[in-house]
Amino acid sequence: MSTSTADVRASTSVSATPQFWERLWRSAGVQSVGLFVVAYFVYGNQPHVGASTDALVAFYQGDRMRILIATVLGGFAVLNLMWFAAALKTTLADAAQDGWGAAATASSATLGGLLLLLITVSAGLAYSIASSGNPALLGGAE
Repeated sequence: MSTSTADVRASTSVSATPQFWERLWRSAGVQSVGLFVVAYFVYGNQPHVGASTDALVAFYQGDRMRILIATVLGGFAVLNLMWFAAALKTTLADAAQDGWGAAATASSATLGGLLLLLITVSAGLAYSIASSGNPALLGGAE
């Protein structure tokens, strides 16, 4: 058996450089804000507390696809928020501020988890609960 000694060529792609990824992660905060804003406008106006069951069913069934699109955009916004927090932690670690970096990581993970929970509840309502036709579940009545 012989071992190949072929030269390994370095990739000339711009996306293969560490600087590209560092710049992308640092700009993820702006991307996250932009995606949250777009998701907010795509989602539309949700019925307020005390709205009739018919209004809730009309919103969640009639605008189901729009809500699911907003869910995907919200998920990408949370992902970009996590990437920004990772870039922030790296920058703080380079500046010998590891404690602040750990706090940024923990707080962004907590916020991201809560936002994903809210986004998932909204998508669940749009996808399955509204189509069940159970007025007690939709209206919160006993």
